[in-house]
Amino acid sequence: MKKNLIVIFLLLTAIIISNSTYAGTEEGFVPSWKVGQRWVLEASYRDLRDQGNVWMPPMQWIFNVRAKKSINGEECYVLHIYGRRSSQKNQAILWLSVKDLRPMKVIDVYPTASGMKYQERDVNSYSSEPLVAEGTPIPYDLPSFPLVRADNRAQSADGFGAYNRSSVPNAKKFSRIRSVGGISFKRSVSQKSKTPDKQFADAFAGYSKATRNPGQSFQVEIDEDRSNNKLTQIWQQGAPWAISGINRDRKVRLVPESEYLNNDGGKN
Repeated sequence: MKKNLIVIFLLLTAIIISNSTYAGTEEGFVPSWKVGQRWVLEASYRDLRDQGNVWMPPMQWIFNVRAKKSINGEECYVLHIYGRRSSQKNQAILWLSVKDLRPMKVIDVYPTASGMKYQERDVNSYSSEPLVAEGTPIPYDLPSFPLVRADNRAQSADGFGAYNRSSVPNAKKFSRIRSVGGISFKRSVSQKSKTPDKQFADAFAGYSKATRNPGQSFQVEIDEDRSNNKLTQIWQQGAPWAISGINRDRKVRLVPESEYLNNDGGKN
């Protein structure tokens, strides 16, 4: 009897390890959330009125998983995003597939001279193309999941690997026809992921130290044609969102929970 229990235990352990390996390598990484979960992103913006490299004071945005609901038979997280301070009027509501965070519906809420208005984004719920935050200060940019590193470099304890020219990943291409104001045009976006470069070590190490999160990391680069404004994000397993992100006009960091909980939980 005891021998049988040992055999069963070993089999269960092997199955768990096998499933974990499969989810972490072949299937790739997709963040998983719970209803009621919250996190805070802090974004700094370039002052476009100034020709120099001038950045305005940062704003904090609260991301709140309000519920799970189905759209067209697809179970989705309902993610409500709003400013930490009442002066930040912009909001957004995202319906994201639980399976792969694919945008199923995106609504932007914004202030106008005649009051608050809203607009539904043009998203293709059948495509896993990246979600790029356009025309809004809210940094809800999302890559196409799951994330799988295209290179074979071993990740060191600090989350980084040695540079290797032969390991430069190939970009995934996404393109479709969009219609704006009755005019149709082709929109193309590319995405690639790899082991993070050393230049992002500070952001990675700072968040990892604050959260003691040793999860595998990914550097994601999203580039839209004709925009000349490449977005680079660092994602880490165990974190609900990218721990850092930067493009030409915006710098974003994921605020460690201990930091914003000590500041009234982001309610002010």
